[in-house]
Amino acid sequence: MGSGYGQRHPKDHWHFLKNMIHGADVIVEVLDARDIEGTRLEIAERWAGSKRLLVVANKSDLIAPGAKLPKLQNKGIAMSATEGGTPGRLLLVRSIMQRNVSRPLKAIFIGYPNVGKSSLINLLAHRQAAKVSPVAGTTKDIQWIRISDQLMVSDYRGMFPKSEKKAELVRKGAVKLGSEQERHAFEFAERALKSKVQITWLEKRYDVDLSSAQCSEDVLRLIAIRRGWTLKGGEPNVSEAARHLLRAMAEAPEI
Repeated sequence: MGSGYGQRHPKDHWHFLKNMIHGADVIVEVLDARDIEGTRLEIAERWAGSKRLLVVANKSDLIAPGAKLPKLQNKGIAMSATEGGTPGRLLLVRSIMQRNVSRPLKAIFIGYPNVGKSSLINLLAHRQAAKVSPVAGTTKDIQWIRISDQLMVSDYRGMFPKSEKKAELVRKGAVKLGSEQERHAFEFAERALKSKVQITWLEKRYDVDLSSAQCSEDVLRLIAIRRGWTLKGGEPNVSEAARHLLRAMAEAPEI
């Protein structure tokens, strides 16, 4: 098993997570609303047990218009940390407090890298209490944050199964991008060609007409041309388009 730091976590990180879960009153598992099943930490769910587990599908604002979320286990909730505001904050607080009668209550936020655990904590705290970054693997140290006299929360580092393939982790935004980014951009563009929702989003995002694109290279070339990213001699800079496309994936309606 591992995390989103470009390297695999040793077993002690999972052992520490298990101890954190056992010591918490409520475990908040944060999932990506665009890929609920793909961002579950099933072993952590088993450690938590159904009574203490609250599932939160974050980034609901990024779901394609008209798309419906599957039913969340344990009467989980779907929300957006960036657009939740006061109603979202109250919903999250109420949902956490309903999971356990202990007072004061300690809740730990767990999940894949970059699913928005820190953003949800900042929503609860009304401030930048937890470090937030679009780069996977930002949260490294344990910190307990007082939300109220009745609630303390902590944000644990992002984790993912060791067996997960690199391409899947890139798709989910769970790893830092390295020299393989161009290949992953081609894979993303290839998937986008098969999705009307994704192509529509790309056309709007880059203000480009992709109706003539027949392959992933066409997608990247058209984006590069539209944005004026060229190499010496006027050749479209596909590598530059790839870098931008992969950063944009974090806001895509499908991943």
